[in-house]
Amino acid sequence: MRIKRILIAAPSSGSGKTIFTCGLLNLLKRQGRDVTGFKCGPDYIDPMFHDKVLGIGSGNLDTYFCTDAQMADTVAGCGHEYAVIEGVMGIYDGLGGLDLKASCYDVARASDTPVLLLVDARGAGRTIISVIRGILEDDSRGLIKGIILNKVSKGFYGRLSHCINEELSAAGFKARVLGHLPQLKDVKIESRHLGLMRPDETEGIREMLDKVSDGIEEFCDVPAIMDIMENAEELNTASGEAAPVHSGSPVLKLAVAKDEAFCFYYRENLKLLESRGIELVFFSPIHDAQLPKDIAGIYLGGGYPELYLKELSDNKTMIADIRNALEGGIPSVAECGGFMYLHEQISDDTGKAYDMAGLVKGSCEKKGGLQRFGYVGLSPAEGREGRLINALDGMKGHEFHYYDSTDCGCDMIVKKAGDDKSWKAMHISGRHVWGFPHMYFASCPGFVSEFAEVMRNG
Repeated sequence: MRIKRILIAAPSSGSGKTIFTCGLLNLLKRQGRDVTGFKCGPDYIDPMFHDKVLGIGSGNLDTYFCTDAQMADTVAGCGHEYAVIEGVMGIYDGLGGLDLKASCYDVARASDTPVLLLVDARGAGRTIISVIRGILEDDSRGLIKGIILNKVSKGFYGRLSHCINEELSAAGFKARVLGHLPQLKDVKIESRHLGLMRPDETEGIREMLDKVSDGIEEFCDVPAIMDIMENAEELNTASGEAAPVHSGSPVLKLAVAKDEAFCFYYRENLKLLESRGIELVFFSPIHDAQLPKDIAGIYLGGGYPELYLKELSDNKTMIADIRNALEGGIPSVAECGGFMYLHEQISDDTGKAYDMAGLVKGSCEKKGGLQRFGYVGLSPAEGREGRLINALDGMKGHEFHYYDSTDCGCDMIVKKAGDDKSWKAMHISGRHVWGFPHMYFASCPGFVSEFAEVMRNG
């Protein structure tokens, strides 16, 4: 299947990938093209910006989480004619920052996607040529098709781009500079401890992205970028790994927490749940008084519960409804922020404690830095068995949190990818899976099938 696509990469974080990707998505949408977005790596926030631009969901592509065949299926099955993939960190920065595995270049390789290299040229001149040449020399598959210079003035761009293109041509490289973006006034997305601020927290985001789109249209060779996308290679699909929907079975309703506090979900996780005959019913632990009716399970994803402690704690009817449902045996999954919400208490930055659901007999508080950060793999702890524990064997995910719990659980061994570090974690029974790891379900699809059976038959 031919999906017209491109991946936006850069030499490092902070180069402007998110702004440029959103501007390009917005421009393509304005042109009436059928386009969607993806993000490399375990990132929840950048896809929210894609969603804000497009009004549709955005997915994740990660070669640690899935096979090359799954990657091709995900891109080919996106349901759109065009796809713009936002890279992560530097183009060759993968596991631990030093391995090519799980880098955005690895995603480009696995999905056979052409790359547009975005280079922050602010405060530099001829040195930029050395940076670009070094990156091109490591491009063993010739995936980098074009270069955009970011934050460079219009006057200097003409001379700099001519110099770059001359040297690249003389060295035998085919990639060429295809435009630039000047420093755009009032175009900036602020960050917090878990990454960029959410789109709905960024004032004037619509106008900001329109300004970026205007800049791309004015200063970049958009027809050349479109030509790169339209000449992307055909994808080899049909990995055969997807399981059929349980046709003829009663629809299972899964209550999925989704609001300001709980907003970290992989689109691929939700689609995989739906493929197993599960209907997703969204609700808000902040704003709704009760859980949705006639549900067979609850999914509490990650997010920012620490920013809404008073609102969550004050919603006593919702807390009581969730507590009664889980104590009554409704199956559940709770990841990171959702896991924190199930504790007796969470403390804010000042140490003030707020009452939560009370299912986990412990409390959460913010620590001095990141706790257990990075890609992880799950396996059962010694002596621990059960249908959900066994189904989680081999699950991949990641951890990224500043809060920690007085009771992280001990049912699984969590091993950091590319490292010897491992630890016990997670609370798992025959009916629930709670813990800090964010799981990527497609890395262990048997778990979703098993969880659906628990929802269906108990």
